[in-house]
Amino acid sequence: MEEKKDIKEERVKEEAKGEEENTEALRERIRELEEKVKKLETVARSSNIRVMDLQRELEYLRERYRKDLEEQRRFGHEKLALDILRVLDNFERALSAAKKSGDFESLLKGIELIHSDLVSILEKHGIREMEIEGKEFDPHLAEAVETVRSEEHPPNRVIRVVQKGYYIHERVLRPAKVVVSLPEEEIT
Repeated sequence: MEEKKDIKEERVKEEAKGEEENTEALRERIRELEEKVKKLETVARSSNIRVMDLQRELEYLRERYRKDLEEQRRFGHEKLALDILRVLDNFERALSAAKKSGDFESLLKGIELIHSDLVSILEKHGIREMEIEGKEFDPHLAEAVETVRSEEHPPNRVIRVVQKGYYIHERVLRPAKVVVSLPEEEIT
């Protein structure tokens, strides 16, 4: 009986030793998991800080973009304005010279030079005149202010430009006002 007791005690000791080893293994696993959690918390904290920094930077860039757009809207025509002021100066000089001299021919030549200067400035800024006289009428480019029956012109042609139209780059800035031909009425 003593032997059974010894065997039982030995078995209990072995089981206790196994339990201790199992407990130690679990404690080691818990330590590993706690270290992983700490590392993940550190990564999460730094990620959150980075996200907040990026959000602040995005807000700054949005505000900067809004301010740049506003400034562009307010001052974007500065180069055009400076070029047009040059034309205004030339008009004032021409008018002053015409008042002093009274020479109509000189005034006319001065006005023609100023006109060509203004046209070149507009072209420099992407504004150009439409060439539509004699071409087929296009309602996207011109507004028909009058129609005329004509044998001399094919139907639906621009006979005369009343007010010039202009493009700004490839877009219509101001449509032309034109007179359009209609076919001569047939007598039946």
